[in-house]
Amino acid sequence: MTMSPNTYEQANTLTSANFPGYSNPLGLPPDVSILGSNGIGFEFGVPTFLQRPAFPDERRTQFADTASWSKGKNSFKFGIDVAHTNDLSQNLRFQFGSFSYGSVGNYLSDLLSPNKCGGSAHNTPCYSSYQQAFGPLGFTFNTNDVAFFAEDNWRIMPRLTLNLGVRFEYEQLPKPFLPNPAVLNTQKLPGDTNNWGPRIGFAYDVSGDGKTSVRGGYGIYYGRIINSTVYNALINTGVNGGQFSFRFNAFAATNPLSACEPQFPQILTAQPTGSCAGGALNIVFFDPQFQAPAIHQADLTVERELWWKTAVSVSYLGSFGRDLPDFVDTNINPGAAGSLTYNVGTGGPLAGPTYTTVLYKGPRRNTSFGAMTDIFSGISSNYNALAVRVNKHFSQNFELNYNYTWSHSLDFGQNGSTFSDTNDLLDPFNIRNEYGNSIFDVRQRSVFSAVVGTPWKKQGAVGYLVNGWQLAPIYQAQSGLPYSLTTTNTNSTPGGLSGGINGSGGRSGIDVIGRNTFRLPRTQVVDLRLSKKFNFSERYAAEIMGQAYNLFNHVNATGVVNTAYGIATSGTTATASGTVTCTAASPCLNYSTSFGNITNANSNFAYSSRQVEIGFRFLF
Repeated sequence: MTMSPNTYEQANTLTSANFPGYSNPLGLPPDVSILGSNGIGFEFGVPTFLQRPAFPDERRTQFADTASWSKGKNSFKFGIDVAHTNDLSQNLRFQFGSFSYGSVGNYLSDLLSPNKCGGSAHNTPCYSSYQQAFGPLGFTFNTNDVAFFAEDNWRIMPRLTLNLGVRFEYEQLPKPFLPNPAVLNTQKLPGDTNNWGPRIGFAYDVSGDGKTSVRGGYGIYYGRIINSTVYNALINTGVNGGQFSFRFNAFAATNPLSACEPQFPQILTAQPTGSCAGGALNIVFFDPQFQAPAIHQADLTVERELWWKTAVSVSYLGSFGRDLPDFVDTNINPGAAGSLTYNVGTGGPLAGPTYTTVLYKGPRRNTSFGAMTDIFSGISSNYNALAVRVNKHFSQNFELNYNYTWSHSLDFGQNGSTFSDTNDLLDPFNIRNEYGNSIFDVRQRSVFSAVVGTPWKKQGAVGYLVNGWQLAPIYQAQSGLPYSLTTTNTNSTPGGLSGGINGSGGRSGIDVIGRNTFRLPRTQVVDLRLSKKFNFSERYAAEIMGQAYNLFNHVNATGVVNTAYGIATSGTTATASGTVTCTAASPCLNYSTSFGNITNANSNFAYSSRQVEIGFRFLF
């Protein structure tokens, strides 16, 4: 849940008074997130992305023009589009501090009697991590976009039309204003100048009577490099004048940073220096070979009008993403990698009593920095679909439609981040581990709809009651969306460089299980619309309508517990070969029996609990 800052501040007035050293700009409380071992948690306080002195203020100046020319069987079109974008971004994320807890008990311990954790010493905070950022609130930068195209619509013969075209696009990124002389990749942003997108399409009337048609096309389409990602690469270069984010993890009496962390709910009043700064900042930069994202799209449709006003179409649809962006920490030394064997608890999807993975250890390649995040364009996606559509007109007042789609979507971990992540790969040196079902993979989808109107036309007062009714039901059903298995307690990974099951600090998962190998239950919903139209004359009419969404209030699962295993370095675990003791050298993966349990239902834009609305409109 998320409480408003004012509500949280009022609720914690006594808490703040108990800590005279408590300090936070504008008097706002820090962000607090509590995530349990079952993957369910909540958050309150000021969100990490607020407060912002100014939301993105984007000013765009654009010129676009097209010209057409017809000659014989050809119709030509040419166009140009030039845009200049000035972007004022003010976003110092984690400015007000963020505390992360692994349990409600740890949070309450810090709230009531701070610094009671840390093993037998009992002299360190109970939160698992703390993060805070310092530096300028934001910056202004400019981008320029240039595009032009040419197209020819060629009617080769009366029954065959061919469309040919090409489009060029270029996005000019700004020059770095905080380059780091020690990192070459921060001194220049990429310039992708080979974005030529050919397009071809055709339409053919097979029989010449308009009842059988074949249509198809192929094209390459380029996307922009979003300004929020550009912003992160401009400011996170590790030099004075930029923004700096500091994170303190896994406190213990032997931790060299144990004297640097704040006492909850206080935050740091100044940017850490010396040993408290950790001596290594994280930086972000674009890969020198970065390319603008591209999509190859293809389709082929055969449509036939059958008897009794029935139309059937069969289509192939293909969409292939290339050079899609992602983020990887390149400051990991593969030569320092070893291996780590986990004892696997019973009851989960991992087979066998043990699981062995590569373990990345220190030191880093470049000891002057922490994570060095490379924004690279190496992600591909593939979508193939077969769609069947049947349309039947019984009369002017009765129509049926049915659509069925079988599809399969695969990718290497398509990323939807709007800014940048530190490392999204489970193994930064093995991108093949990321190949799997897309989070958008819907194998089967059926949609049935109908429109039924009153065929009669009664006169007089009776006509006002029985004429103009229309009923329109829609039934939708589809396969459940996939989800990935995750692990928790990453900070307890022994010997790891940046946390996670293999020390890389990347995606939380297990390589032998893969991405998106589990699925939510199938979803289905019935919507219904009923309307009545009143005609007052040829020019005026009124319509009242009632609409019900998810008419039968069907429960559609939209979220599950995806945390399957927790890493443990103490205690015992029952494995397939017997009970073992968990240690730092031989840790355990404890299975959570709540894995796969539904946590949310009817809680997204596509599915909701039953809703009914009534409307009225006047037509003239």
